[in-house]
Amino acid sequence: MEKMKKYIIVSFAIAFVFFGCTKDFLDVNEDPNQPTVAQIDQLLPGIEYDISDDFSIDYNKLGWLCAVYTHQLSTRESVDQYGVSGNDYCIGTFWQDLYYGIIPDIDLLIALGTEEDALQYRGIAKILKAYVFSQMVDLWGNIPFSEANQKDNFNPNFDDDAAIYPQLFAMIDDGIADILNEEAANIKTPGADDLVFGGNLDKWVRTANTIKLKLYNQVRSTSLWDAGAVTSLLAGDLMQADGSMMVQFGTADNPENRHPAFAGEWNGSQISNYISPWFFEILKGINPNIFTNIEDPRIPYYFYNQKAGGADSENPVEYRDGDFISIYFGSVGVNKDHAGRSTFTVMGMYACGGKFDDGTGGQANANSGAGDAPVRWLTYADALYIQAELAHDGVGGDARALLEEAMVASFAQVDDVCDMVTKVGGQVVPVLSGSTEVDDYIAAVLAKYDAANASKQLEIIMTQKWIANYGGSHVDQYNDYRRTGYPVLFDANNDAANGGPDGNGPVPTQCTRSYPLSFPYDQDELDLNTNAPGQKVIATDGVFWDL
Repeated sequence: MEKMKKYIIVSFAIAFVFFGCTKDFLDVNEDPNQPTVAQIDQLLPGIEYDISDDFSIDYNKLGWLCAVYTHQLSTRESVDQYGVSGNDYCIGTFWQDLYYGIIPDIDLLIALGTEEDALQYRGIAKILKAYVFSQMVDLWGNIPFSEANQKDNFNPNFDDDAAIYPQLFAMIDDGIADILNEEAANIKTPGADDLVFGGNLDKWVRTANTIKLKLYNQVRSTSLWDAGAVTSLLAGDLMQADGSMMVQFGTADNPENRHPAFAGEWNGSQISNYISPWFFEILKGINPNIFTNIEDPRIPYYFYNQKAGGADSENPVEYRDGDFISIYFGSVGVNKDHAGRSTFTVMGMYACGGKFDDGTGGQANANSGAGDAPVRWLTYADALYIQAELAHDGVGGDARALLEEAMVASFAQVDDVCDMVTKVGGQVVPVLSGSTEVDDYIAAVLAKYDAANASKQLEIIMTQKWIANYGGSHVDQYNDYRRTGYPVLFDANNDAANGGPDGNGPVPTQCTRSYPLSFPYDQDELDLNTNAPGQKVIATDGVFWDL
């Protein structure tokens, strides 16, 4: 893959020897528009862009793999039927990009922040480094950390995953201290170059605290749990409604800066992401075990149907409900592999900046959508769902009230994202928040919650979080499933599930692999690093908080 790096650091020296020339004469060879040293305000946006790209829901990226394994997407590729390996593109490419691209760039930003006494930049960089490493630990478990990015060390040892987390908490605290340090010169301060918050330092501090809360929630069943720290965080400065952590993309295609999934799917020559029928049927209200008979108003914001009014498909389809057309996870059915560029349902406006589904259909292409949606890392709604989960476990406030607040925030989040997206052809997108449909939906879900036992209530909280997080941090929802067992996912190994989510379809599945508890290591890393461990058995080798 040719990965675009928006900012490239180049070091070079040119020596000229001329008799009779003065030293000042050589200054004419210095081009102020092509600096030979790193510029602190040019590093930050490239780092934020690359993090968004690597963890996005775009085909073959880390978020995409997590979305497949939490059954929001289906695929025909090697990761279908839980078949991910260390040789897969989605593993090797992004393991290497994180270690050889993003982490070194963050370390350089930290070094420049120290050298130039620009501690606000250094603080943001530390928070970003802790966030990235936390995502990596959550995916791979033991990874190079203490020896990562050391000069001349090409064989870093793999640190124990449980030993890394405490260092991440400390790194976040250091980042907050840097941002709040009033004695630093801070001649250069982040502004428009900060793609996440535009230099708003209060939002960075609140986000840092919310990341800590998320990490503590993930280690709740381990010795790293700190009830006092969590109580302080819940009483302190956490994300607010206007402070979600995300990076908005643009509409330009040269150079490409549209949402990665839009550029890959709407602008592509083929469809590679397929919406999971399991996910669709839960939103549709036809899953018999969760939210039955409660149709989710977000469906036309989440998915775009290219067919309308029951129009014929290009080829026989494997799954169709009205104009929603897709394929099953793990299927070996006869209709799974048919082409359907102008047939399959695709990710909609909320997920990647595509088109709102107003029921008229039409091919999804680069001209029918704009692609300027944000990649969401951690949102205000996510923070409320985390608090609801903690409250359900007896930590913090009222779980039901927090669930309701989180659902309200989730619908407002859809409105906010759709407001950011350019409406091709002047398309009108209805506002969800405050509508009768949304009020009725929330009331119906709360009625289910009120009638449920404790385990079902947790399932409702986690399933609502999973629904709201579509197109967001799919690493987090992969974490949630491994931690809690919720949401309940499509069981492609179970004969009772053959034929699809409702059990009534004609499509067989032949998935015999166990659910992956972590990602395999990049095989090249294992082959070249003499201190690397052996390849893991992903069906049994989980991360420390899931053991």
